[in-house]
Amino acid sequence: MGDVVGGRRLAYNVEGLVAVVMDDVAKRFAGPGRGAGSARRWNEAERVLCVETLVLFPLALATLRTWYLVDHPEAEPYLDPVVLRLVAWLHTAFLLRVAAIVPIGLAVRGMPRARRLFAHCVAHTWWLGLAVVTYLHGPVTTPLWALYPTMGLVLLLVFDARIAFAGFAGSLAVLYAGAIAERLEIIPYAPIFAQWPEVHGRIADTWLWSNMVWPGAVISATFVMFAVVLRRSQWQAAQLERTTELLKRLFGRYVSADVMSTLLADPEAFDTAGDRREVTILMSDLRGFTALAERTPPEDVLCALNEYLGIMIDLCFKHGGTVNEIVGDALMVIFGAPLPMEGHAASAVACAIEMQNAMHAVNRRNRVTGAPHLEMGIGLNTATVIVGNIGSARRARFGVIGAGVNVASRIESYAAGGQVLASQSVVDRLPGRLRIDGRHDVVPKGAGGPITIYEIGGIVGEPQLAIESADQPFHPPPCRLRLRYRILAGKHVGDRAYDATVVGLSTTGMELATGGPLGVFDEVQMHLVQVSSPLRALAVYAKVVAGPSARSRVVRIRFTALPPEVLAYLEGLSARPPEPNDARASGG
Repeated sequence: MGDVVGGRRLAYNVEGLVAVVMDDVAKRFAGPGRGAGSARRWNEAERVLCVETLVLFPLALATLRTWYLVDHPEAEPYLDPVVLRLVAWLHTAFLLRVAAIVPIGLAVRGMPRARRLFAHCVAHTWWLGLAVVTYLHGPVTTPLWALYPTMGLVLLLVFDARIAFAGFAGSLAVLYAGAIAERLEIIPYAPIFAQWPEVHGRIADTWLWSNMVWPGAVISATFVMFAVVLRRSQWQAAQLERTTELLKRLFGRYVSADVMSTLLADPEAFDTAGDRREVTILMSDLRGFTALAERTPPEDVLCALNEYLGIMIDLCFKHGGTVNEIVGDALMVIFGAPLPMEGHAASAVACAIEMQNAMHAVNRRNRVTGAPHLEMGIGLNTATVIVGNIGSARRARFGVIGAGVNVASRIESYAAGGQVLASQSVVDRLPGRLRIDGRHDVVPKGAGGPITIYEIGGIVGEPQLAIESADQPFHPPPCRLRLRYRILAGKHVGDRAYDATVVGLSTTGMELATGGPLGVFDEVQMHLVQVSSPLRALAVYAKVVAGPSARSRVVRIRFTALPPEVLAYLEGLSARPPEPNDARASGG
């Protein structure tokens, strides 16, 4: 991973320096109120035009100086006037070529292949021009070699290494070909000189100082550029390190450390455009949390919720899940995305079982801190969905889309506290590995027909886990205990009330004898009767986990929201001995 990140860091640093220069040039040329865009987004053709603009003035000065020497040969009498005139025309032609480059660059800047070819051609003219000038002055008798590293650095900053290296290699090939041809006496050496550049037996002052000043300036400029690149590289490395740590902290809240490391090392592995993939979706929700939040101080609710979510999310990461959504007390976790996962169904089942088992530790801690007792239901579904980024260019999030998500949500809504319910597709992916504690045919809202859901009690193989039930055995209440309940329809409480008698009691649920229409997965709101007014006013919420049979009208319910006062009353009842001659319903 380090090599990959390091390579990208170097590329970013190289881009950074040229971006600063080009952004400044763009602002100057655009003028106030006119945006030219960031140089980091400029394409090859636009960068060529920028560089041509930057070198236009010094190139014009060099051309004027050459024509001056043509008209005043006494200034440097050791130069060959014929070759000097040829050089002056070459300078002029090189200057005038800008008139052709500008319209071509503007025409091809919207064509990726053409603008890259355009950049290659222009870069080759720069290198070829440097090679020709170096040959004319003699590669040994001129310091023009100092321009090679400078031009190479500039081209690396402006373009990528392929464009810079292609021109550099071509220039060296021309230069060495000229040296070989001179050794074979095909062409002369340093033809611009009519004689050795000396006056009265000494190197001419004009030649000496001109070749002492400009190479020093070029070398100094190169040193400054390298120093700026290095300094900027160090600054950007620190910025990148801080940004990476921030991304790890933010991104690490949603995916496991292994997934995060893989995506940071190879972002292309994360297809943000959308990918059809089979995944297993886990949905969990705390039962009765809304009612609990209404009677508990907000600070206590937030503290208990964060403790709960911290433990659950760590377990999701342990099994390779991606936390896709946290909505209040609800979690949506994906197994098999953003990176594919072998055995995602088994990982999801194992995670769900460990999450339910971890609720015992959560509630033990809550009892110590005085936080409320929590119960969680989990639904699992394996389906083929669309995985990718959802949103706009300004704001998007990673997510999954498909009917399988809705099915997982519907299954989770049937789960009572402590239950893990799974679809047929999950069971089919794990033949012979699941302990099935119950099976039910239901018709979820929006479904085209009935579906079968299974209550998962454990998984064998690797891993091997089982749900550690917290249910307490039911005991007959010590006195006659009656209640009145209403059936919930979604978020609404039904109008009709039904009476029931408690024939079995524990701190997690009840067994009721009732003639009312109760079936498995029905949710009810209950109020105790024949108790004090404060207790009678408190609502208890529960879900039916076992319906009546042909031989008995007794139904079994599990509490989903139990006020502490009612819990204390029920615990007190459980501790009391049965009253003598108490007439209780048999439930037959």
